[in-house]
Amino acid sequence: MIIKPITSETGATVEVAPEAVLADGAAELLLGALNHYNVLVFPQVRMSDDIFLALTAALGDMHENKVTDDGSAASNKGIFRIALDKDDKTQREFILGNDFWHMDGMSYTVPVKATLLKCESAPRVGGDTGFANLHAAYAALPDEKKQRLAGLTVGHCLSSSLRRLYEHPSAEDFARWDAIFPRLEHPLVWTQESGKSALLIGSTANDIAGLAEGESRALLDELLAWCTQDRFTYRHKWHDGDLVIFNNPGLLHRSYPYDDTAGRVMHRTTLKGREAIRAQTGQLSDAMY
Repeated sequence: MIIKPITSETGATVEVAPEAVLADGAAELLLGALNHYNVLVFPQVRMSDDIFLALTAALGDMHENKVTDDGSAASNKGIFRIALDKDDKTQREFILGNDFWHMDGMSYTVPVKATLLKCESAPRVGGDTGFANLHAAYAALPDEKKQRLAGLTVGHCLSSSLRRLYEHPSAEDFARWDAIFPRLEHPLVWTQESGKSALLIGSTANDIAGLAEGESRALLDELLAWCTQDRFTYRHKWHDGDLVIFNNPGLLHRSYPYDDTAGRVMHRTTLKGREAIRAQTGQLSDAMY
């Protein structure tokens, strides 16, 4: 297994035979690399679904895909099949909503640990996936900004993200989204066990508790623009057979737009979280990256 950094801040490529990811000690090595680099790219490794699922199990406990089950052969194995050929409105919204920067699992107090994405069919046009390093972005904030953000609380909900898909979403739309992921408050700054901190922002971030709507929106937009600067991001262009594993607590991610004719088909599994969200404590020493 050969691991090579992609950028100075984010990502590494992993050269390995598909079956070798299940060798003794491989899962521990990959988890260590994931925590260090945040994004692991396995170029055109062409992994079968069976090995993909076995690797997921070796890395941790897999989330069930009840919400994203579309009745496909992949779903019957517990895999989320990401493609725009969905008849169900909510299923299609989940996929289109990925075009906005977000962190997986904001509907939980213990968010997703990692996501595994396997490219079954690369898009002909568009459909790249972007990653923004939240640890590096927070560390680079001026101390006075960190002090202003400390102690703030942010409300997350599905409607904050999916209402962006419509000019005039209906009351029925809001009720449907709230039934899946109603508003849940998190600290704006998540201080993690590693000693690093991440800003819990993105498309599901609806409001800052205690701030006026305009001030709240302006701050969330400002922080999103900061964290998604080129210096903190890596953009992956997909090829058939690629596998990407990303460390969800350290990143925002998004897909770049593509249409129904692009032919983009991905298989996704997610690992249950290992660390509960907690507020920032102590001095600013945890900002060191």
